[in-house]
Amino acid sequence: MSMRGTVSQKFILLCVTLCLALPARESFAQGSWSPETSLNVKRLSDLSFSPDDSKLLYGVNSVDLVKDEYPVEFFVSDTDGGNVRTLLERSAEKSAPQWSPDGRFVAYLSTETGINNIWVVEAAGGDGQQITRVSRDISSFKWAPDGNSIAFVMADPDLVPPDVKDSDVFVKNHLWLQKLKGVKPDGNVINLTRDAEFSVSEWGGNWSYDWAPDSRRIVFAHQERPGLDYWTRAQLSIADVGTREFSRIDAGNEHWKYFPKFSPDGKWIAFINAPGPFKWSFLWDIKLLPVDGGDIINLPNSKNRLPFPWEWAADSKSLYYIENDRVSYSFYEMPIDGSSYLKVFGSPRDLDVPGLNTYLTSSFVDVSSDGQTLTFIGQTHAKPPEAYVTDVAQFDPSRVTQVNSEFDGIGALRTELIEWTSLDTTPVEGLLSYPEDYREGETYPLVVQIHGGPNGVDFNEYLPLMRFFATAAYLENGYFVLRINYRGTLGYGRNFREDLIGNFGGPDFHDVMTGVNHVIAQGLADPEKLFVIGQSNGGTLTSWIITQTDRFRSACPVAGETDYISLEGTNGYFQTSWYLGGSFIDNLQMFLDRSPIFHVKNVQTPVLIQGGLLDDNVPFTQLEEFYRALKREGADAHLVGYPKSTHDYYPPKLYLRLLRSCLDWTEKHREAAE
Repeated sequence: MSMRGTVSQKFILLCVTLCLALPARESFAQGSWSPETSLNVKRLSDLSFSPDDSKLLYGVNSVDLVKDEYPVEFFVSDTDGGNVRTLLERSAEKSAPQWSPDGRFVAYLSTETGINNIWVVEAAGGDGQQITRVSRDISSFKWAPDGNSIAFVMADPDLVPPDVKDSDVFVKNHLWLQKLKGVKPDGNVINLTRDAEFSVSEWGGNWSYDWAPDSRRIVFAHQERPGLDYWTRAQLSIADVGTREFSRIDAGNEHWKYFPKFSPDGKWIAFINAPGPFKWSFLWDIKLLPVDGGDIINLPNSKNRLPFPWEWAADSKSLYYIENDRVSYSFYEMPIDGSSYLKVFGSPRDLDVPGLNTYLTSSFVDVSSDGQTLTFIGQTHAKPPEAYVTDVAQFDPSRVTQVNSEFDGIGALRTELIEWTSLDTTPVEGLLSYPEDYREGETYPLVVQIHGGPNGVDFNEYLPLMRFFATAAYLENGYFVLRINYRGTLGYGRNFREDLIGNFGGPDFHDVMTGVNHVIAQGLADPEKLFVIGQSNGGTLTSWIITQTDRFRSACPVAGETDYISLEGTNGYFQTSWYLGGSFIDNLQMFLDRSPIFHVKNVQTPVLIQGGLLDDNVPFTQLEEFYRALKREGADAHLVGYPKSTHDYYPPKLYLRLLRSCLDWTEKHREAAE
């Protein structure tokens, strides 16, 4: 469950499958992928051109098991990858760097003083200087185009929490301003929405607001109160920085609106707008608001009606956006004259071409200010993440970083895009990865690895970096791994992702099982050695599958929902209820029919249930309920809860244990099958 096919609730997530402080070459001298060695691979983040297009800024994310933290080091280089130098030393305290408009400085967030404040460093290098000194964490910020102020989002620091839990008392997020003299603070921070009846939206980081080119106004998203259920009704307003007054944008409907962006000439605000009540399967279009007045303009529908506005072209005549496209994101240009979109790049059916093949957790593509060049963080199942640069007019990417060069060519990591027909004749696509020791004509154990969502995606991403499971280690140990983009997955059209509405646990289950049958029919998988694992909605579907079939030798659900009735009253939003067709109050039989917990008598599969004790997306009580019900029925069930861990975040040492435990559980039951 959740929105992990697009962006996460905090948007700039801490990456949990990154790199140990161990020498990768020495690890691979032993010739194997393991949970430990796969963590040596680094991720890149926060990629952008400097304002004059002469430099690149990017982050290199890693893991420090000794300190049990996820540090990041920020670098600046020439656009061809030359003259690389460290801008911000490796630290778990710094995040979200942004060039100043003149390119002389880089601002960033840092918790060095214990609170997330805005700091600034000269782009040429030097020590950081603290800009804000607020008492609550700043969640995001954005420079004004004239460089004379910074806007940021922060919760109300003056609210004193009550001594009891009161559902009517909550902390609003506000839009704030810090004026600058040069890069030094000019006075105290200013609350631009102090008297507002709403809470400023923070999901999506600083993509939820934008400055006008004249630095006098800010367009921003807001909602009745914090939380994702209220976020689904977000609206847009424009704040006047001088008068501190704001006015709501009237788009002719009350449906969800988000990701506002001023055009460079200041004449337009682009935003996305749902055509009706918000759908958790996602459906929205790009619209234009004439800033000086006039009717809202509806731009043509994108391919999958899931566009994420990225940035305007410099001439204000078109808008770049990304959109889920099968096992990748593709990058498009949408003219504002009403003509159709153009694909700039994206090769979802060519698994060897580096692309935007991972979850959107930070800026991973940028267009130069002259519109001639773009840079992106690219990867494939067999190529680790690196930064690339290419001409916009002709996609021919050149690799400009060597962050993961030690992994070039290591391990076969053979993966193919396969397709089969589900029970209702719908075509379904999956990524099938081969065992390291594969020999034609032999059959091998098969692990079915199920992604979250269901509005998520299994991408063509580097296999050792797969989150929550040691995918490359499974291949090293002689398994096929099948990752299925089942019904509900983004990037396959509106009908495909809406097929689950009112039928949760129906077509998604059949998509998985027909995929398994297809791989067996190809003479690849041993039908007596099948295993299933999944996280979030993948954990939910794993839990459901073992109540419907006994074909799997073991199961390992992580953070999976099991009792949809109790879930409705304990998690942060009603996504699962929406997929089931409405609340259990009006739809009780569907909840009884499709909740795994009400079918535990059918379970014959040994199951290892795991999750974070601090998970407020899928509360740990969901796992405990399932475990207790299974044990009461005499099932082979085990439960592990991880302290200090949420739905997306596990401290490194515990994350490594999570990776290892599912692999060991599978290996144990493979040995029993043999």
